[in-house]
Amino acid sequence: MDEVTRAMGLHEPVQWVALGVFAGALVLLVCLSVVLANVYRERPLLLHAAATTLGVLALQLYVGGQRDVAQAALVLLLAVAGLQLRDLTHHVGALRGLRPWLLGICIAVLPALALAMGAMGWELWLWPPALAAAGGMSLLMLLRAWRQSRPWIWWLAAGLAALAAAAGEAAWHGADMGRGTEVLTLGGWLALWSALVFLATLWRSRLFGENRVRSDARNRQDPLTGLATPLVLAERVNAARLMMKRYRHPSVLLLVHIEDLSRLATELGSEVAGSAVVEAAARIRGAMGDGDVAARLGPVRIAVLAEGASVPEATANIASRILVAGLKEPLRMALTEFLRFRIVLCAVPVEDVPAATLLQRLSSRMDEQLVAGGERRIHALAPEELRR
Repeated sequence: MDEVTRAMGLHEPVQWVALGVFAGALVLLVCLSVVLANVYRERPLLLHAAATTLGVLALQLYVGGQRDVAQAALVLLLAVAGLQLRDLTHHVGALRGLRPWLLGICIAVLPALALAMGAMGWELWLWPPALAAAGGMSLLMLLRAWRQSRPWIWWLAAGLAALAAAAGEAAWHGADMGRGTEVLTLGGWLALWSALVFLATLWRSRLFGENRVRSDARNRQDPLTGLATPLVLAERVNAARLMMKRYRHPSVLLLVHIEDLSRLATELGSEVAGSAVVEAAARIRGAMGDGDVAARLGPVRIAVLAEGASVPEATANIASRILVAGLKEPLRMALTEFLRFRIVLCAVPVEDVPAATLLQRLSSRMDEQLVAGGERRIHALAPEELRR
C-alpha cells in the first residue's frame, strides 16, 4: 500500500476515501442503470451503464499504473457516450443527417484511436483528434436538439460538460496522469458526469413514457385506418399547449387532404377508394415522428399534430415527407394511380383556442385552396389568420 501511495501521490487518507467514494458512486450508477433499463425497456440506460463501467475501469487502471490502457478506456467511454446521445436525441427530426456521422465516429474513429493509444501510447498526438471528433459532433447535436428536448437536456448538457472536463484532464496531463491528485479530480468529474446524465435519461424516459402510456391507455382508434380519433387529437393538442406554456415547446397542427378519392370511387369502385384511404393513413403514419399523432377527421382528411416542431421545420420535414410518401409508389389496388395530398398547417397557439376551432379554420383554408387550384401543395397559416 505504501508503494501505491507513493506512486499515486495521494498522501492523505481523506484523498483515498474520496477516490473510493467516486468509484463507489460510479458502481452504484451502473447497477441502477441496468435495473431501470430492464424495468422501463430503455436502451439509453444500458448504454449509460456501459459507459460508466468504462469510467470505473479507467480509474482502476490508473491506480494500477496502466496509464496507456486507462486513457484508451476513456476514449472508448467517449464513444459509448456518443451512442447514448444518439439514442437520447432520436426524436429530433433535424438530426437525421447527423446521426450517421455520429455513428461512424463512435463505432469507427474513436475505437481506432483508442486501440492506437492503448497499443502504442501516442496519447499526446491522439487525444486532440479524439476530443475534436467527439466534442464537435456532440455539441452540434445538442444545439440542434435543444429546443425540442427541454427541460431534461439541461441536465444532459451539464453532464456532457463534466465528461468534457474529465477528458480534458486526462488529455492535459497525458503520460503524467495518475502520478498525483489528477486521478482524484478525474474520478470527481466522471462521477458528476454519470449522475447528471443518469438524471437526464430518467427524466426523458418519464416524459416519453407518459406519452406512450397515455396513448396505450386510451386505445381509441379509427376502425378503418387505425389512426386516433378527433377526441384523442384534441386532448393531445391541449397537452401540447401545456408543454408550450411550461417549457416553450413549439407544436404544429397539419391538415392533410386526400385528392381524387371521389374519382376513384366513381371509376374503380368504393372498395378501391376505401383501400386508398387505408393506404394513405399508413403512409402518413410512416412519415410522422415518434411522438406525433394523426387522427382521421372525415372521408378525405387526416389531421397530424407534430410536437416539438416549428412551422418551418414541420413544412420542410413532416409535410414534405407526407407528399413524397404519397407519390413514392402507386396504390396496391390501382397500379396506375398515386396518392396526391394537399396540406395546410399552422402553429398551435398558446392561447386556449379549442382544437375543433383550429381544425375548422384549417379546413376553411383548405377549401379555398381546392377551389383556387394551383401546383402549390403546402400552405402555412399566419398567426393572425387563426384569430379571425
